[in-house]
Amino acid sequence: MSALVISTAGPAVQYSGSKFGTVRATPAGPLRLTRRGRMVFLGIPALVVAAVLMLSVVAVLLGVVASPANAATKYTPVNMTDYAASVTVLQGQSLWSIAAKSDPNRDVRDVVAEIVALNDLGTSVLQAGQQLYVPLPK
Repeated sequence: MSALVISTAGPAVQYSGSKFGTVRATPAGPLRLTRRGRMVFLGIPALVVAAVLMLSVVAVLLGVVASPANAATKYTPVNMTDYAASVTVLQGQSLWSIAAKSDPNRDVRDVVAEIVALNDLGTSVLQAGQQLYVPLPK
């Protein structure tokens, strides 16, 4: 009777008998990584970590260069008295009535749009006593 030993990735298996009737498993040696296995196990994660670090450094550098805080320090503030006048909203006034009174020669829609932009208004609801900048007549 001859014995046949087949080596696989798992434990070594020894078959004996003429028709491979009996099967007995023997323990395999220690696990060894091939060059391709080391690349998959160590190389790819190392490349991913290096890419994340590089992207983080680029993001930080771009954030420092393109920061809105830097933009605010490079320009002098605009003097609003050269461009707009301050008015106090009276009871019952609307953006439309204030715009029509401030510059009757222009389209009221354009003046309303300027008032909204000058005062950074999120709504058209005004409160009595509220201070608004209105554009000077052109």
